[in-house]
Order: sequence, then C-alpha cells, then structure tokens
Amino acid sequence: MIGRSKILDYENKWFDEIDPITFYEKHFEKTFLSKLSEVYPDYIGVPFGPTIRYGDETSRPDLAMIKNDYSEWFVIEVEMGRHDWDGHVDKQVRVFTNGHYEKKHIAKKILEKNGDFDKAELEKMIDENQPKVMVVVNELSDEWREKIKTYKGYLSLFQIYKGVDGFEIYRIEGDTPFVYRSKSHCSFLKGSSNILEVYTPTFITESHNTEMVITFNGKFTKWKRLIDGGKTRLIFEGRTHYLQLEKKYVLYLSDSDEYFLETI
Repeated sequence: MIGRSKILDYENKWFDEIDPITFYEKHFEKTFLSKLSEVYPDYIGVPFGPTIRYGDETSRPDLAMIKNDYSEWFVIEVEMGRHDWDGHVDKQVRVFTNGHYEKKHIAKKILEKNGDFDKAELEKMIDENQPKVMVVVNELSDEWREKIKTYKGYLSLFQIYKGVDGFEIYRIEGDTPFVYRSKSHCSFLKGSSNILEVYTPTFITESHNTEMVITFNGKFTKWKRLIDGGKTRLIFEGRTHYLQLEKKYVLYLSDSDEYFLETI
C-alpha cells in the first residue's frame, strides 16, 4: 500500500512511500541491512542476536555496526513505529545500553556472520568501547525521540520509496553517526562555568578570538577560541549552554569541518 508521502527524482519519476502499516519487521530489517554500507559508508553491518544481560533483564538485538577502523561500534534495534515504547522498546534500549558484552563471546558471534573482521582488533574494540545503541524506525515518534535521549541513544529514520518500475529509493533522518577526522578531550576550567580547556588543541585551526559553532545535543552553541600560551580554551558566547561543569567532554571535528561536543 502507498504511504503518506512521495519523492520526485531528477528524472521526474515519482516514488511512493511504502505504507509503514503494511511492513513486516523482518522485511524492513533485511532491507536496511542490505543498504547499511551505503547509508553509513564508514561502517560494516552484520546480523547480531546474542543474548545481552543487564541485571535480571535480557534482550537480543537485531544488528551490529562496526566502524572500519574499529574505533567504535553500534548495537542496532530495528523497530516498527507502531510498537509501544513502554514495556518493549524501552526495555531493549535499557538492556543494550547498560548490558555486559564479553569480548571473546561477542567477537565470535560477529565473526560467525562476517569472517573478514580482524579478531584481535574486534576484541580490543569490544573490550574498550561499550557499544552505542541505535533504534532504526520506519516512522519517527516525538515520544521515542525524547525518551531515547535519557539513555544517550540514537533514533534514526529509514524510509523506503518504490517507483512504478519496481526500483526503490531510501530516505534517512534523525540521528546518524558522523565521521570525524580528529578529536580531543576537554573539560571546564577550574573555577569557571563558561570556559572549556581543550587537552589536544592542535586539530583546531581557527585563530585566536575566532567564533566557532559547536553542536551539542542537537543544538548549535557559539564559542570563541582563546589561545593562551600553548593552551587552547573555548569561551562560551551566550547565556546558557546546558553543559554540566563536573563532566568531561570530547570535542570532535568532522570530515565536513563541523564541530561536535559529546559527554563522556
């Protein structure tokens, strides 16, 4: 059945959204996995179903996504937007976010699906990095968007459109992993509520007193670079930044020259 929206491509061909109600979850999951390397070209996706435990709760994810350089990985749950958050998606995200991932067991499960990974690098990545959790849906929900933030998870939309000739095109929206070329840990200068000290400042090319836009929690924040001797500091330009002074942060520079700030 045809959904609520359509897309006109550059050849003036119309593609109709496939109605989310008519989709089977496994078909949606299989389609997303088949296109994952195109949607996220710096990652490799694999089916992934080991039992993950957190306290007395257990759950099994649908997919895993490993970055090409083994610097991070994602556990992915593919869901229909018609499902309830409470008692279903909430439990899965909670378990996957806080669960225990034993490196040898998890690496074995991934290698069973794709033997091209380097076992040692895979185990090292699992041992040193708790996976990020992403829920991929066929229709976005404001309720889900807000609730998944409490787990520091990701919510990503993947929509499928079909043309009269049978060809499909795809649309993504929401949270997507970004590719960065450099990063640095940073924290607030002692005694200050608006100055971040950047521990490894060499990747910041902006000159002294240059204004910078940094994305934090999906919002644009303005800062000014201050060079103080051999140190680089960022001074917040605004009223409220909503960062917690006692926390430590990572500042990323993406391949598209955009800055992102994340809580550790």
